[in-house]
Amino acid sequence: MKRVLLYSLIVVIRIVSDLPLLWMFYFLYFPEQGSGGISAIFFNAGLFFSFATLHSLMARDFAKRFIARFVSEKFIRISYVMINGISLSLLLYLWQPTAGELWRTDGILYWFLSGLYASCIIGLIFTTFFIDYADFLGIRSLLRILKNRPSKPPVFSAKGPYAYCRHPMYLLLLISFWAGPVMTYGRLEFALLGSGYLFLGTLFEERNLRKELGNIYDYYRKNVPMWIPRIKPWSYS
Repeated sequence: MKRVLLYSLIVVIRIVSDLPLLWMFYFLYFPEQGSGGISAIFFNAGLFFSFATLHSLMARDFAKRFIARFVSEKFIRISYVMINGISLSLLLYLWQPTAGELWRTDGILYWFLSGLYASCIIGLIFTTFFIDYADFLGIRSLLRILKNRPSKPPVFSAKGPYAYCRHPMYLLLLISFWAGPVMTYGRLEFALLGSGYLFLGTLFEERNLRKELGNIYDYYRKNVPMWIPRIKPWSYS
């Protein structure tokens, strides 16, 4: 019975984490145009600020300690992932379309921007093969329970895209915000807010990684750019 519950929880985690992301990519590629004005813009900004604040606070140590009062340490990451998935869904559902658009392309440019957008999504999926994505989602802890294996400390790795820049997933996500055949003012607002949050979030994540991995990450930072990829891959030896 315990194994069934754990496997069921793994399925739920994947649904709650992956479906909101798919919804976001649909939301960006097919931006809805409405009649909203300045009030909708301020509402969306407040909505995004609430999402970003919750997302940031959940990653802080004091939030983890607070969650640990209610769940086992093995379920802290899972709680973080599920809450963020639900909050992203609420953001997309409550987002108010605004009037107007910045561009709407056709012909070759339409297919070029569509291809670039699709490439970003494919690149994001490809990048997950070079990190422990199960650990990122918190699923690894459940798999260790199922296999009766002890937890392991984080291990530094700079393989694949991570040998070119330190945050390839964020870079691809940033490009996907702006690459698209249609740019409504609503999507423009989302792209501006999302880009700002990515830059700010990266700074906080860098601080956490330096604290977690120590000197080896400082050495990595000196050799691999944060955003702009190197021409040649870097290897740690």
